[in-house]
Amino acid sequence: MMPAVLFARTRLRLLALSIVGAVVVAACGGGGGGGGDGGSSSAPTAPAPPVVVAPAANTLAVTVDGGPAALAAAGFEAVNVLYASVTVCTPGSTTACRTIDHVAVDTGSIGLRVVASVLGTGAVPTPSTDPSTGGPLRECVKFADGYSWGSVAVADVTIGGRTLTSLPIQLIGDAAAGSAPSSCVSGPSENDVVDLGSNGILGIGSFLQDCGAACASRAVSGMYYACPSANGTQTCSPTAVALTRQVSHPIASLSSDNNGVVIQLPAVSSPGVATLGGTIYFGVGTQADNALGAARFYTLLTNGTLSVTYNGTTRAGSFIDSGSNANFFSDGSIATCADATFFYCPVTGSGVATSLTETATIVGANGVSGAVTFTVDNADRLFATNATALPGLAGPNGSLQGTTLSGFDFGLPFFYGRTVSVLIEGNTLNGTTGPAIAF
Repeated sequence: MMPAVLFARTRLRLLALSIVGAVVVAACGGGGGGGGDGGSSSAPTAPAPPVVVAPAANTLAVTVDGGPAALAAAGFEAVNVLYASVTVCTPGSTTACRTIDHVAVDTGSIGLRVVASVLGTGAVPTPSTDPSTGGPLRECVKFADGYSWGSVAVADVTIGGRTLTSLPIQLIGDAAAGSAPSSCVSGPSENDVVDLGSNGILGIGSFLQDCGAACASRAVSGMYYACPSANGTQTCSPTAVALTRQVSHPIASLSSDNNGVVIQLPAVSSPGVATLGGTIYFGVGTQADNALGAARFYTLLTNGTLSVTYNGTTRAGSFIDSGSNANFFSDGSIATCADATFFYCPVTGSGVATSLTETATIVGANGVSGAVTFTVDNADRLFATNATALPGLAGPNGSLQGTTLSGFDFGLPFFYGRTVSVLIEGNTLNGTTGPAIAF
């Protein structure tokens, strides 16, 4: 994964509804006007019923919209967040289940993570324990700008048309997990729906587990913890966790179409649209609907990064991440917004809001390179549109906590109008072995 198990997910910058307004979709008119039919008494011909095509078993519908109900209730709205629904069941049950909407799709992390309060009591995952101490197994997840803490559990999970049994997942903000140890705390906590910007995270990046061999061979501080209790007091210590017990890539656990994913979203014209639908295909090059086509693979380093050359400077430690809601990169020549300094607001010499067209070259660890063109719109002008899919949203990297991230973070805007394939580590396709990404 990322260095020090730092996931390549930039925290979702939520917008106050009082600033950007609610997303309103105009309803289409339903007829009923005058007009007549020239006096004919014959009944109008009934339209043919629509043809309903069942989705393929290897697909998952995704959408970009304003986010879960709890977010709107708190007065916020998400922008450029890709959401899906998953169903979580008590292991072995087909009825004790809960379907959870607005789970953020994140190619910068691994595994399914559900906000515990959203799960409710309909489904009861089985808590995982540490074999050495017998205490509950907890997990800390450090993102680029915050952290989540919760319990590790096992559940049966349905994603799209596929069901996975006994999948290790994380219950974010689980009350039973108590407070995070100091070695986990890094920036603001993201343990509820409002802070997280979603009801959970579906991590479908390029690795098999969220920590892998490092956590299997030794205790890694800031990752997995054994938390036994004595006299009513919980004590948490870092612990090693076997690969089979770690929170893992759900698609890699499928019996087929399990070498990666293909994310397909339509193009979006600036300034944006109110909502957007797309599709994730399980597998890469395993069926006609997930064929690689003319796309080229850019392999990733073992920490999940590649290089990007921009304005004559090569920036190592860069990544392509659907879990970031903008393109984040440092460019001191572009003005930031006065009220939201984590976004760019380019202006003309006379101070009028404007848009910029920029070009960067992505270089994989295998030497494959390709130039991409992207737009940097004035964020203040974008937010006034009440759209949630904003292709030109961009901002400086590392600006939330004053961090010094120098890499280029191509977020969800990169995925608009592209078919992006993610090849999981250890899988080989067309002579390329993952981890790799193709577009």
